[in-house]
Amino acid sequence: MNMFFVDTEHDLVLDRKSVVAEDVVMLTLRDPLGRPAPKWHPGAHIDLMLGDDLVRQYSLCGDPTDRSSLQVSVLRAPDSRGGSRHVHDELVEGQKIHVRGPRNNFEFVSEKRYIFIAGGIGITPILPMVAAAHAQRADWLLVYGGRTRSSMAFRDELQSAYGRRVQIRPQDEYGHLDLKSLLGRRKRRTAIYC
Repeated sequence: MNMFFVDTEHDLVLDRKSVVAEDVVMLTLRDPLGRPAPKWHPGAHIDLMLGDDLVRQYSLCGDPTDRSSLQVSVLRAPDSRGGSRHVHDELVEGQKIHVRGPRNNFEFVSEKRYIFIAGGIGITPILPMVAAAHAQRADWLLVYGGRTRSSMAFRDELQSAYGRRVQIRPQDEYGHLDLKSLLGRRKRRTAIYC
């Protein structure tokens, strides 16, 4: 398997911090001198160096062809060891953030069909994969679960862009995802990402 790995470090600026769902913020990071963001591929993540002993990995969720910025989304975790709390409560627009990566341990492969399964903040690495599958005109389906509709980041954007290929399944409305029926009949040449 060909893993994309770039072991580089960058000092980026938090250009924009926006709320994208209940307890979820998206960080848009740019180079302070306007240089292109590092290249990356769907499934990649970066390390945010938030303090001396506070390093956290977050999946890139933007557009890999847009080299103007890197984007990650962070859920405020109630049992946070400090990372999500720091991102939500301490980071402010204009602040410099030291970043390591990107690196990719969740490589997107080219296939005829895809089934994407995402739960909550797990949607972040799936977003660029869905866009890539759609761009290559593959047959694909995304089933996206979460606690509540309001807690599910990017749900409206996904449905607006892709329509019926996206099934939004909040647990308080539908219960748990029905993985047995979704995965019960295996199809040849189908990649499954979850």
